[in-house]
Amino acid sequence: MKGQFYNGTQMSFGKNRVQYTDFEWKFMQFKRYDTYYYKGGKELAEFTGRTADKELVEIEKLFDYSTDERIQFIIFNKLSDLKQTNIGLEADAQLNNTGGITKIVGNKILIYFDGDHEHLRQQIRGGIARVLFDQLMYGGSVKDRLQSSLLLNIPDWYINGLSQWVAVGWTLSDDNRMRDGILSGKYKRLNNLAATDAEFAGQSVWNFVEQSYGKAAVANMLYMARLNRNIESGFNFVLGTTLKQTTTAWLTFYKTKYLNSDNGKEKTLGKPLSIRNKPKRIVNQFKISPDGTKASYVINDLGKYRVYIYDLKRGKSKRIAKGGYKSLVQKTDDSFPLLAWHPAGKSLTLIKEKKGIIWLDNYNPKSGKTDHSKLLYFEKINDFSYSDDGQNLVMSANQKGQSDIFVWNIRGRSTTQITKDLYDDLQPRFTNNSERIIFTSNRVNDTLGAGDFYTQAQKKHDIFLFDYATRSDVLARLTNSPNVSESQPMEMDSGRYIFLSEYTGIRNRMLATLDSTISFVDTAEHYRFIVREFAQTNYARNIDQQDVNYKRTRYAAKFLNKGYTQFFVNPLPETILSTNTEVLYKSGNTTLKTPVQNNNSVTLITETKPVAVKTINPDTVA
Repeated sequence: MKGQFYNGTQMSFGKNRVQYTDFEWKFMQFKRYDTYYYKGGKELAEFTGRTADKELVEIEKLFDYSTDERIQFIIFNKLSDLKQTNIGLEADAQLNNTGGITKIVGNKILIYFDGDHEHLRQQIRGGIARVLFDQLMYGGSVKDRLQSSLLLNIPDWYINGLSQWVAVGWTLSDDNRMRDGILSGKYKRLNNLAATDAEFAGQSVWNFVEQSYGKAAVANMLYMARLNRNIESGFNFVLGTTLKQTTTAWLTFYKTKYLNSDNGKEKTLGKPLSIRNKPKRIVNQFKISPDGTKASYVINDLGKYRVYIYDLKRGKSKRIAKGGYKSLVQKTDDSFPLLAWHPAGKSLTLIKEKKGIIWLDNYNPKSGKTDHSKLLYFEKINDFSYSDDGQNLVMSANQKGQSDIFVWNIRGRSTTQITKDLYDDLQPRFTNNSERIIFTSNRVNDTLGAGDFYTQAQKKHDIFLFDYATRSDVLARLTNSPNVSESQPMEMDSGRYIFLSEYTGIRNRMLATLDSTISFVDTAEHYRFIVREFAQTNYARNIDQQDVNYKRTRYAAKFLNKGYTQFFVNPLPETILSTNTEVLYKSGNTTLKTPVQNNNSVTLITETKPVAVKTINPDTVA
């Protein structure tokens, strides 16, 4: 089965999407659904098959409705492949399918892999929710849905918000966005929010319903809406309020929740950079140059991106690259271009996707010229950074339905694979003079290749260190928090690392110190590592992105403020450790090439069991 997997050959003129690849489709048949995949996607089809059954049963219970029709999952290896498909071009016009995180056409659910299996699971959940909702409200066939849609008009915020809420629930990022909107006065009425972002408005309503009335209210509201052909009847009969009264209660709920939530929080230091931006545009990939005088970033406007270099002294930006195209109907792919500065500062490297091919571009700030080369070995690059000598790139890249860590030699254009399993290994960076690699992963075991992904993988990510010098299969584990995600780890100096943690409910910066002591000696010296964590910030808003330049002189942080993205760049403090909250957890054992050198004067505490969070002054630790 080849082609783009759409029904019929007579498409309206001008509606065919540009296609760069011919996909040879295969499928796996399960009891209640089928999974379709192409080359490199077999593992994704297996994951979908093993995941969808559990999610389908759970969502049928939530909706109090079950389907007898088979569901088809169309699985793409990456978003840029999905954006080539013609599936749904006609259906979008007929059924007003505005999408969401997952595209739905009848019983076909289109999903893609972005390197994180948890995101894939969320797409599966969101797709199932939308299919069940359409069948519940409109009937099974396209004809029934067209007829029913004339009698039952459901606003976008209601259905898209429901699908998103079922898919992801209410995340820390959602909470941060809502807090910012409520406290800044931007979200004064539900109608105003629904006009600008219907999906998020609806998601916040369904979260309010669950928190205030329980999950059982969801099925009852859907049933009453179907029975009376009016969504307002669900609010009247189940919640006992009109839709207008519900929106008032919705606002009161969030105002009460965030009342005084900023009290006692730190304020961001300095002034935000003068980067011109609009609320709908995505600004990311903010990276400081090695000498700390410049910074690079990407602005993505509905798929059309521009890359800039910002002069931190002059406060001016210069565009150095652009690409992509605007689309109002397709999901914006902000996963590229990726940026990284060469450690000598002689070039800014961009990794981008164009016409189905991954390109590596090197921009020279002095000459203004860019060199282009292809990266043919990978399906997608998720993140990358340079080694200290600039000879290697460490990458998180996708191959055969999994994201692993690779080291790519620039001169030889050769690749060394570091991890090779289904666990999601992301955000790698070289540390300790490029002798180790720090990264995040949802693995539970500190030994590479050990453990069963399907029964042991976490939904959250911890931080690990790989000994690149010895290539040991045993990892050093820096965090062990299965219910909290840590992200964006990077080295401060030997034995000290900063990362972002969600343990307070707001994403703030943490610092981990890694020390070691001889555990035992046989044919080699074995070192037991000791980890201590210190809270470095206590901001009222999430740190969405952070970066430290190569020379460790400047620190950058990205925030959301009144709906706008803001960047702050400040000198790195000479001493980072101060009176802070300390988190201690069980130490582990590993074999290191050399003991970790810790440059601070604090005597470290060794703990062998998890203990409660407590306040401690590092200067007084004995």
